[in-house]
Amino acid sequence: MRTQKTVTIGYEKGIHTRVAAMVVQKTTELEERFGCRLYIKRVDHALIVPCNSVLPLVGMKLKKGEQIELFGDGTRSEQAVSSLAEFMDGAGVVDQDEVDNIIQKNTLTSEKIFESIHNGLIVMDGAGRITIFNAAAEAMTGIDAEQAIGRLVDDLIPGFGAVELITTGREKLGVKETINGNWVISDKSPVVVENSNVGAVAVLQDITQIEALSWELSSVKELEGKLISILEAVYDGICLVDKDHRITYANDAFTGILKKRVSELTEQSISILFSGEKIPNGFFNGQSGTVITNADGREFMLDVRPIAVDGAVSGNAIVARELTEITKLAAKVEELSAKTVMLEKELEKREDIGTSFEKIIGKSGVLLEALSLASKASKTDATVLIRGESGTGKELVAKAIHNASTRKDAAFVSMNCAAIPADLLEAELFGYEKGAFTGAVRMKPGKFELADGGTIFLDEIGDMDRAMQAKLLRVLQEQEVERVGGLAPVKINVRVIAATNAPLEKLMENNSFRKDLYYRLNVISVILPPLRQRKGDIPLLVEAFIDKICMRYQLPPKRITKPALQCLEDYVFPGNVRELENIIERGVTLSAGEWIGVDDLPSYVRAIGENIPGFSGASDESGEKIPTFAEMERDLIASALSKYKSFRKAGEALGLDHKTVSAKAKKYGLT
Repeated sequence: MRTQKTVTIGYEKGIHTRVAAMVVQKTTELEERFGCRLYIKRVDHALIVPCNSVLPLVGMKLKKGEQIELFGDGTRSEQAVSSLAEFMDGAGVVDQDEVDNIIQKNTLTSEKIFESIHNGLIVMDGAGRITIFNAAAEAMTGIDAEQAIGRLVDDLIPGFGAVELITTGREKLGVKETINGNWVISDKSPVVVENSNVGAVAVLQDITQIEALSWELSSVKELEGKLISILEAVYDGICLVDKDHRITYANDAFTGILKKRVSELTEQSISILFSGEKIPNGFFNGQSGTVITNADGREFMLDVRPIAVDGAVSGNAIVARELTEITKLAAKVEELSAKTVMLEKELEKREDIGTSFEKIIGKSGVLLEALSLASKASKTDATVLIRGESGTGKELVAKAIHNASTRKDAAFVSMNCAAIPADLLEAELFGYEKGAFTGAVRMKPGKFELADGGTIFLDEIGDMDRAMQAKLLRVLQEQEVERVGGLAPVKINVRVIAATNAPLEKLMENNSFRKDLYYRLNVISVILPPLRQRKGDIPLLVEAFIDKICMRYQLPPKRITKPALQCLEDYVFPGNVRELENIIERGVTLSAGEWIGVDDLPSYVRAIGENIPGFSGASDESGEKIPTFAEMERDLIASALSKYKSFRKAGEALGLDHKTVSAKAKKYGLT
């Protein structure tokens, strides 16, 4: 089991030698206690280093504030990683003697390593004086380490160039030179600490040793060629054949395909194994993708790769696959590819959404697509038209666009165009001068002036009359307003976000909405999906609303039963998210215990599956059925719609607004 955690280095001077020793001591303690192994890496690097060795930790040169990732392998690694993470953020304390013992132990180990390597190693300080001079360097130069330590290397080895190397900071790699009569290849590099050259290191390789080992290269190359061929297709059936096409090696997959033991295949001719059909003459020359039928009627696809050593072919690597398995794998790959594409698209949608939109609850694809578009729109000052049914959260999205924009520190002013009478809307939007009309005892700025530098949200824009539409169009085009009774225009800098649930295209057809204003507003159109198209978000919304309402009324936490949640998921929600919140508020306040059950929901939600929401009715003492309130309400709205043919006129007759009539018509299936 692997555990991973991101940590920020908290030590003031980063991970230097003493801190590294502290980390090693802590790591050793945690690995013994929890039976695991601990590793470290930079967040943006691939190199993984064990935490129980000082030199690799020091070599990472980690500074304060850098982010690292800690890994742990083992069944109890989570506790070990957490403890080490807390230790490495700067809060760790360790016994000084233990630290010194660790440093001493690692120093001795390093000295043993330096002495055991075959290459000559010379390390110098900033002045070019020798600090490390291993045994291999003694053998190559003919100089004892006791005589070399503390001396200037340029004095001991003329032409070595240590001062130039440290001064310029330029590496000299792969230089062929003679030292004490021996030809060596040297790699010389400066040691850089915090952008300063503090020394240098030289590695010397005796060329005579390389020549002595050259006789081994031929067998190594042949082995390497075989291993590479096997690793390229390790999950397939693989066999190696010699120049006579006899099998010298077969992996488990190959023996499984042919249903034979390794002993039955070794030294057998490959042509005998596939005896149902003759192998083509050009096959061993690289004719891959050959389909062969075996004696038992099974079809195989054979691929061949030559094994070459120093330009001479010593045999072939053959990869065999049953075509039935290939078909299965192809289908699996196609399925996984489709899933990958889908997940990539969902990930792109989530990555495109800014943090200002996190308050909008939901994870359905249609919602994320709309929020992704809104997030992109927030990065510009373009006019946005938000469309969607009543209760879908249009103003919430408008606020999120404003908060994610460069205007977030300025005002966000909201105006419902349907809530203000037409003759007062102009004064509300554009303001008025003192004495402009009866009651105008002082100058009052309009909503546009109040939103100067920020954003104005015009809700229910489809309900604005045509005369007001023309004035709004001029404001959008000129970025200036003229107060009622005013003589001079007032310059403004306002970003406009409009919203509507009305079909603007149909309103344009009957001249209720100006086309030029429509095209001016509809620069970026964000369409919010109704709740019935995002059923998967209902559990998330229910949980959020329960917590919100319990906190508002200072009630103990509540939960909803599965049957009640199922009723909500089956309901069509003509009022969308706003209706859902109201239903949850009812359930929270009416439920007596911890759980919100089906009985705590409205009757029209409980009666899922029936044409008319509500109970089936009761009977009076004579047995005659008494209609429910819901049934009477449905009949009344159906009668008004039948007579007046429109929501607005029916609402006027019933004393209701047109949106209420529309919602109830959808609720009772009358649309």
